[in-house]
Amino acid sequence: MTQPFLNIVDPSAECLDYPSDPATTYSYPLDNFQRHAIAAIAKGENVLVTAKTGSGKTLVGEYQIAHSLAKGRRVFYTTPIKSLSNQKFHDLKEMYPGRVGILTGDIKFMPDAAIIVMTTEILRNLLYKKGTSTETLGLTAGMSLDGLDAVVFDEVHYINNKERGKVWEETLVLLPREIQLVLLSATIAAPEGFAGWLGALKQVRMHLISTTHRVVPLTHYIIENDGKFRIVMDEKEKFVDSTYRQWLLGRDKVLDDHADHKRRVAGREAGQVIGAQQGKVKLKSFTHQLNLCVRNLFSKELLPAIFFVFSRKDCERYAQQIEGALLDTSDAAAATHIFDFHLSRYKDMLLGSPQYFILRDLLARGIAFHHSGLLPLLKEVIEILFSKGLVRAMFCTETFAVGINMPTKTVVFLDYRKYCDEAKGLRMLQTDEYIQMAGRAGRRGKDKLGTVLYLPRGEPSSLEEVRKMMTGSKAHISSRMDFGYDFLLKALQGSSRGSNSGSDSGSSVSWKDVMRNSYWYKQLVGQIEVSKAQLAAAVAKMNLLGLTDSDIEDIKKYNETKGLLEYAVKDYRKRLLREQEAWINMHMGPRWKRILEEYPKLSKEIAALEAEIAEFETEGYEDRFVAPYVEFLKKGGFLLGDTLTQKGVCATEINEAHPILLAEAVISGVVDDLSQEEIIGFLSVFIKEGEKGGEGSPSIASLRISERLRTVLRELGAMTDRFWNIEKVCGIPPNIYWDLSTFWVEIGIAWLSGSVKGGGVAAICSQFGIFEGNLYKYVMSMSNMLEELTSVATLCEKTALLEKLEGIKELLMPLNSLPWSESLYLRL
Repeated sequence: MTQPFLNIVDPSAECLDYPSDPATTYSYPLDNFQRHAIAAIAKGENVLVTAKTGSGKTLVGEYQIAHSLAKGRRVFYTTPIKSLSNQKFHDLKEMYPGRVGILTGDIKFMPDAAIIVMTTEILRNLLYKKGTSTETLGLTAGMSLDGLDAVVFDEVHYINNKERGKVWEETLVLLPREIQLVLLSATIAAPEGFAGWLGALKQVRMHLISTTHRVVPLTHYIIENDGKFRIVMDEKEKFVDSTYRQWLLGRDKVLDDHADHKRRVAGREAGQVIGAQQGKVKLKSFTHQLNLCVRNLFSKELLPAIFFVFSRKDCERYAQQIEGALLDTSDAAAATHIFDFHLSRYKDMLLGSPQYFILRDLLARGIAFHHSGLLPLLKEVIEILFSKGLVRAMFCTETFAVGINMPTKTVVFLDYRKYCDEAKGLRMLQTDEYIQMAGRAGRRGKDKLGTVLYLPRGEPSSLEEVRKMMTGSKAHISSRMDFGYDFLLKALQGSSRGSNSGSDSGSSVSWKDVMRNSYWYKQLVGQIEVSKAQLAAAVAKMNLLGLTDSDIEDIKKYNETKGLLEYAVKDYRKRLLREQEAWINMHMGPRWKRILEEYPKLSKEIAALEAEIAEFETEGYEDRFVAPYVEFLKKGGFLLGDTLTQKGVCATEINEAHPILLAEAVISGVVDDLSQEEIIGFLSVFIKEGEKGGEGSPSIASLRISERLRTVLRELGAMTDRFWNIEKVCGIPPNIYWDLSTFWVEIGIAWLSGSVKGGGVAAICSQFGIFEGNLYKYVMSMSNMLEELTSVATLCEKTALLEKLEGIKELLMPLNSLPWSESLYLRL
């Protein structure tokens, strides 16, 4: 199928239309794929670059920035996570001092700058709110699309993320078509469909530039018991089954020999004449194996190394089990100096953090850990030290591999399995996850090869599992759109501004516009086209049977008789059997044998395909996906006709908390009489960050809270039940959308009131058994919810509630507490 707005570029071909006067020049030769991308940008056209980690695709996004600035225009640079936004802000600030702003859930700095780094969610919310009655409220207040020339989407393969992928899809649909797009992605399978959709959507040529070449090839090893490395997949990505199989057998033999030795010892103690010392095998502890691995990496000059551990507690435990120092005295002094220098202004606040002292001691030896439970300031100082080569062994979770530009010489996996919420247990890494993490090995311009090792801390994964993980196919992009409440509320609010925005700045935005322009709809249409082709093939096969009208009547009669036989008894059954036998005798031969085999299957297939196609072509087909949710919003009082009520508009302002429940709670007035502490406790039920898996939330009755708050929480529970019943009436399947958590209620109140003995972060975390980084995330989520609640109270003109909210943020984040919204990258 021809796609007029798609140009698939051969990344190895010479670029013949490179601009003669580029927006910026480079002191080193560019790869061909980079030159092709720059040529497309210079023409004002859109680009999708898919490439492996460390290939140089970031240069393409940075060129777009230079190109737009040269025209006196602005650029948005979007990332999937806040930490990557912070790092990208620092990088761009070095290139364009005084011209870069940042907007994340935590930080708002120079929102009118020429270059703004932001998370994709913020851009989506800005696009929906543009020109609406709530445009001046919330985090995006004061932001404008005026002068916007281009948007760079870093890590755009996040569109495949089950939970968040819809944000990228909605954003791409909503952006005006005159905005130039640069999309940077990890390697994905069959990107032509995605690129072709964007080209057709924007009516602007999309240049698809895909390269699978790694500048620094990877070699994958397993580690023997004696510490030696054996190649299990070479730099040409050839997996060696025999090596992995023999390694597994060797491990099993050691375990068997150890078990046999224990039996011998037991036999000697029982008085049997067996030599206990003969064949003695002593198992090495994992701590011993880990230290042996680190020593080998040190001696082979394969440091720095990243050790991936899928447990935050184990990241810390294994880092602290490493013996000796990996830095000489001068580097150790430099590491300590940099650590102290960057954190000096926060030292008094950090003295209550155990993480601070543990990491300071480890970093002096060239060792660190990095995970989501760390305070952001500590994560960032570790990243700074790692980038300077002063962290030689980094123990981290997979978050360190997502986007953050931290290449290393070696990657070591201590596990290939990670916890999965859906499975409520462990699962193997998917191929794209493994590639993303392993791809951190091999530094461009420094290493000839990247080294990837497997040192399992438990039972190793099977040969079949590992082969599939390492050599599996790349991920396909599949739409993650859903058309639930969040989508509908924002789309209905967007349509209230009349003629504005969407994929065309002169058209209105409705939920049907977004749906029909989405990649979801393109894939649906693609599936219908496949079904039409299948129908044509099935009809052609049916025609080859050469059936006459009389033949079809005969077949119907045969099928009727066959059906009646299932229930017939006695004489009636005998009569039907005689009729069936007579029919068969009259319809013998290879032709009728083929007809009786193929006709039932083909007729069933044709009927199903015709029904599927007819349903799709029915007027209002799209309504079936949203009709139950529209009905819910009407019954719940959020929508009147096609217009949002005041409660519906309030719900559009809520992103961090539950839009339906919080809007209902404010409008109904159940929060009006709560104190500041009680408001924090109330909002805490919308936060699940860091909740202990498997333990469940405390019951409302067991919470140590005021009776007034307990009553309000029970009222909230009653609201939840009422909405859940409305969903049932509307035919919406049961889901976890209404689940609330009381895990943070007491923690939030204790933090705000200072009731925990000793006070401060360390005391709170110790008493409630949480990570410091989770407390940070809680405080930032609460801060965002307070902003949203303020916007809703403003819309509802609830002055008494606004007065309570005015000072609550200072109580939540006191001046003498941690600098919650600070980032070291803003000060570098």
